[in-house]
Amino acid sequence: MLIIVCLWTATAIGAGLALLNGILKNIWFFRGQGEPVTLEQLRGRLLAVNAAACPVAVKEKRRALIFTWRYHDERWCDLLNRQDIRYLYELRCVFDADTRTVFLIDRSRAVDFLICPDRVKTGRLCLPLPFLTAPSKQPASVDWYGTAAEYEYLLHRREIKVPVLGTILASGWHARLCLWR
Repeated sequence: MLIIVCLWTATAIGAGLALLNGILKNIWFFRGQGEPVTLEQLRGRLLAVNAAACPVAVKEKRRALIFTWRYHDERWCDLLNRQDIRYLYELRCVFDADTRTVFLIDRSRAVDFLICPDRVKTGRLCLPLPFLTAPSKQPASVDWYGTAAEYEYLLHRREIKVPVLGTILASGWHARLCLWR
């Protein structure tokens, strides 16, 4: 009897997560503005973040771009440590060239700055809900990273998500926030 209850509970949780993901994809849909650029141009604009002197880094992994805090750089590792950051935020951008849509997937992981940047201990990825909080004075594109001073960063996850989302939309691509692709 216990096995049946456990299986039923696991099935209900799985179905609930799948339903929640479908609802999120439909509710948080943002239309692109203007003429869409090619996939290579959009990826180039987003990868330009690595050239800026900012606490945000982007790396390519399979078909996605992953934005996170630049904790391997000594300058930014010290800043993250001073701000008492306990969770690293990651924004995964998965591209669908057929529909010109970028799926934005939030992830976070526990972090412990033992000795910056040589010994930074990171935990497993966990699944936060994709909330979008953006104050009115938030930057609208990733170009802001090259012009902002170190003291202007609050090291909040919206400082990654909002400029990336703004760049995607300004490039004519649509964006959907979801739990997984």
